[in-house]
Amino acid sequence: MNESQCEIIAELSQNVAYNAIVLAKFLLCVVGGVAVLAQWKKLGVRFLVHENSKILFQFYYVLNIVLSLDYGVLYLTEFVRLRFDCFLFDFRTIIILRGLGISSFVSAHHVIVIMTFERLYSSLFPARFERHSHRLFAVSLGLIAVCTLT
Repeated sequence: MNESQCEIIAELSQNVAYNAIVLAKFLLCVVGGVAVLAQWKKLGVRFLVHENSKILFQFYYVLNIVLSLDYGVLYLTEFVRLRFDCFLFDFRTIIILRGLGISSFVSAHHVIVIMTFERLYSSLFPARFERHSHRLFAVSLGLIAVCTLT
């Protein structure tokens, strides 16, 4: 890291507004993750009728919790990094944290799209869907949604 970058970090570490923004983002991520976890525990997936939809929505809950906690860790590391003089994290750590967050975000929405297509198929061909509907199918769809985007 060169001197100009160290000066920028030193200036940001003294900036109260920047520290407040980073801390507020961290707190929002943690509160959001806890809120999703509380909603999952309170409501679960019992409002859904079909077993496959329940399984896919469980994936959605997990991905949203991973997303909020991942970004919470990212903002916490930024807050801690500002406390040290010219401290630089390994780029692989930052890439993993950013990549996990982005892939969790996209995967969570991909799961909802897959659930929509699965519900469409069950509406168009109900007899065939009920004959060939398995929990393993729903789990494999959820894993495909997660693995293809990570």
